Parts: sequence; structure tokens; C-alpha cells
Amino acid sequence: MNDTEAETPVIFTWADREGSSWWLAATIFMSFLLHSAAFFLFQGRNPATPRTIRTAPVVQWLTPPGESAASTPETAALLQWIATNDPALLANVQTVEPKGLLDIPYQPSFQIIRTQPLGAQLDPPAMQIPLARDPLTIIRSVSPPEKPRVSTPPPQPTQIWFSTALQARSKEQRAFTPAAKTTVTVQPTVVLAGVNGDGETRFAFVQQASGNKELDDDALAFARGLHFAPSAEPMQWGTVTVTWGDDTIPPPPPK
Repeated sequence: MNDTEAETPVIFTWADREGSSWWLAATIFMSFLLHSAAFFLFQGRNPATPRTIRTAPVVQWLTPPGESAASTPETAALLQWIATNDPALLANVQTVEPKGLLDIPYQPSFQIIRTQPLGAQLDPPAMQIPLARDPLTIIRSVSPPEKPRVSTPPPQPTQIWFSTALQARSKEQRAFTPAAKTTVTVQPTVVLAGVNGDGETRFAFVQQASGNKELDDDALAFARGLHFAPSAEPMQWGTVTVTWGDDTIPPPPPK
């Protein structure tokens, strides 16, 4: 430092150093040593690729089934599939000519008859005169016709029908004259009856109504008063069907 620099004041005071510091060299050496160790310690290698032994491809001869004894069903199926999907066979359009196409004989148009020739003239039909009618038939046709006789159907009474179980125990044919009357057509009344071993009707219910309550009540009262032959069964069920007849229709008023 010269005298001019010593006399000139400075803001910062710098330390006077002589020579280089050995710490810098030591730090650089240690950094190089650590990087080298890390490189050898953490180095990665690609795994070795296994060697594969390539074999020769299998060669198989396809022969028709009839030409070689060594043919297998698989070979025959493969040959059939190849023959089915052959594009040459699909592209070849088979044309079928009609039988006798070129055998049609030639016929000139002037030899074709378009109008049939007239035949012999027919004889006119003979006039037929009808026979004379009977005079009495004409008179009877003018006279007024007789009124036809209207046959009156016989009256249909009310009928009673028992089921098979009760018909076997019925003593005689039962007759029933209903007390109620109706002016409309009604359906048969079906009564479900329960008969005990002594033949008495203990239960009676209307199973199918006729549409008229008074007639159903008469049929129910009639079924409850029935008596049948004794039986070994303590209780036997059956049906009593009442088919209503003309006696349910009231008579016409006197004129």
C-alpha cells in the first residue's frame, strides 16, 4: 500500500490477507470425492435381456383325405373350409339353361287362326204350348185360404230334480205346486240340502236363485219339508233343483 492510499479514508475496512486459503482446495476435493462415491454407489444398470431360442416354424402338408393315409379330420375340415370360401367359386355364376329352349319350332304368323270359322246354323227352338190347367184349380186359387190350425202346446208343470245322492234315497216322485206367481221368465232355483241319517232335511240354503224371491222362498220351504230314506251316513249333502213351469204364470183376466 502506497502513501496515497494510506492517507485516503475508506468506508469499509478490509482485512489484509496474504496468499490463498487451503480450505477452498480441501472443499473442492471433498466434493469431488463424494460425487464419485455417489456415482459408483447409486449407478443403475438395465437388466440383461434373456435370450430366446427361435425354433423353426412347423410345416404341415395339406393333402386331400383320399390321397394320403396320414390325413386327419382336422385337415379334412380345413380343406373343406378353404373350398367353401374360395372366391373363384363364388365369382363363377352358374347359368342354367331351360330344357328344350332351342327346340321350339318356328310357326309363321299367317298359319295362326285368330278367328274361328262359323259353323252350321242352328235350328230355331220349337215353341212348346203348356197344357191346360184344371178349372177347379183356378177357382181354388181365387178363394180365400183357410186359416191354419194353431196347435196349443201342453202345459209344462213345475218339476223337481234331485242330485245323485238324494235321488237314491228318494222314496217317490215328488210333486210341487208353487204358491207364488210371476209374469216374467225365471231361471231354475237350486237348493243345497243337508239330510241326516234318519232322512230329515236339517239344512237348506239357496245355492242358485231364480231371480224371483217369492219363488225362491217357496222352493226353500219345499226342500225343508222333504223326507228321504234312512242312511248309514250321519249327514249327506245334495241339491234340489226346481224347474218352474206354466203353473207359476197367473191366469189371464176374464173378458
